[in-house]
Amino acid sequence: MNKQMNKILSIGVLIYAFVLAGCQAAKEESSSAPVSEPITAEKPSLVMGAVQGVIVQVGQGLASQSAVQNGKAVQGKIQAQSNLVNQLCNEHAMPIDELGNYLDTQSPDYPQRLFYCKLSVAEASGDSIPGSLHTIRAISCAIEKAGVVFDNQEHQVTVVADSSCFTPSQLANMGVGTMVATVRASKPAFFNSYYDTGISITSQEFGTYRLAAKVSGTTVEFLTEDDQSAVSPNKSGANAASFDLLTGKLRFESRSDRFLCAEQGSCGWSRHDRIVAQVSMTNGEITGVSQVEGIASDIYDSSLYNGTQFAARIATIKGNLNQGLKTRYYYASTQTGNDLADASKYIEVPNNRCHTNISNVGDCGVNTGIELSAQGAYAFGLHPAAQATSPAAWVNQLVGLKFDSVSFADVQ
Repeated sequence: MNKQMNKILSIGVLIYAFVLAGCQAAKEESSSAPVSEPITAEKPSLVMGAVQGVIVQVGQGLASQSAVQNGKAVQGKIQAQSNLVNQLCNEHAMPIDELGNYLDTQSPDYPQRLFYCKLSVAEASGDSIPGSLHTIRAISCAIEKAGVVFDNQEHQVTVVADSSCFTPSQLANMGVGTMVATVRASKPAFFNSYYDTGISITSQEFGTYRLAAKVSGTTVEFLTEDDQSAVSPNKSGANAASFDLLTGKLRFESRSDRFLCAEQGSCGWSRHDRIVAQVSMTNGEITGVSQVEGIASDIYDSSLYNGTQFAARIATIKGNLNQGLKTRYYYASTQTGNDLADASKYIEVPNNRCHTNISNVGDCGVNTGIELSAQGAYAFGLHPAAQATSPAAWVNQLVGLKFDSVSFADVQ
C-alpha cells in the first residue's frame, strides 16, 4: 500500500479514536487504539478502525449547520460535533427529543434521525453501526498483540484482555483478564479465499469469531462473523465493509441473527443494515457526503422481556445533500411472529420531509426513496420463516461488497 493511502487511513483511525474518546470521556469508556502502524490485512483491527472512522463521519455528515447551533435540525452538511450527537441520540443510538425521551416513531423526522444516530454514535454499546464492531475489533486487537501465525494450523494462544484493546465496560462484562483461545490463521482466508487474510478465534468465553481483511490498491475491506451458538444457541452475526480512498465509496452490511436466541439482554431480535455512501475527501479529511442510500431493519420478540407482541421497524434513506435526502419508515406490531416475514403486514408512516442543506420540508422530485414492497416475503428482516441467508452462509459466499445502490434483496 502506498504511503499516502496509509497516511489517510491512519487519519481515519485517529478520527474514530477521537470521536470515541469525545463521546465517552465522561464515562471513562475510551480504549487506546494503535494508530501509527501501517494498515495491512495482517491486522484486521486496524482495517476495521479505519472504516469505523469513515462511518462515523458519514453519519455526522447528515447534520446541518443549524443542527450544530440549536441541536434540533438534522439535514445536510457535514459537522463533526460529538456534543450534537449527545443532544440528538442516546447511548443506544436511538433518537431522543429535547427532554431526553425517545423520539416518537410517528414523527416525520424519525427515520432520518435514526440513521444519523446509527451511524454517528461511537459508543461501545453495540447498538450503533460503529459500536457494533467494538467487541470483534477488540478481540482482533488482543489476538494480534498475542501474535498471529498465518500457517493455516490451529494454535493455543493465551490472550490478555486489557485496556490496550478493550474498554472498561467490556472488561467488566467479560470478568476475565486472560483467556485461552484456539487460533487458526491463513493467507488467503481459509473460509473465504477472496480476502487476503483470515483468522478464526475460538474460546470458551466468546464462542467462535472469524475475521478477514483485504487491502488492494486504494481499497480496504473486512469481513467478520461471530458464532456464539456454543455459548448461547441461535446467536450469530456477520459484518462486511469496504472503503475506496480513490473514489470515496463506502459500503457496509451487517446481519445479526438472534431472533430465536433466548439469552436475556442480548437476544430476541434480528437486525439487518445495508448502506452505501459517497464521500468527498481533501488531504485525507472527509469534507462532505454527496450520496447515501441505506436500509435499517429490526425485528423483535418481546415475549423474551415479558411482552406479548412481536414488533419490527424499517427505515430507509436515499439521496444527496443538494437535491435532498428522502426517508421512509415502516413498522409492524402483531401477536403472530411469522407476520414479521410478510411484507404485507408492515405499515408505512408517511412524511413530507426532503432533507437538504437549507430545508427539511419539500418535494424530493423523482427521488421517492427506497420503498418496501406491499406484498411477498420479507427476507431482509431475517425472520426464520422467511428463510433468509444465514450469517455463516453469507460469510462463506461473499466476494466483497459490490453494490452501488441498496435494495431489500436478501443478498445483494
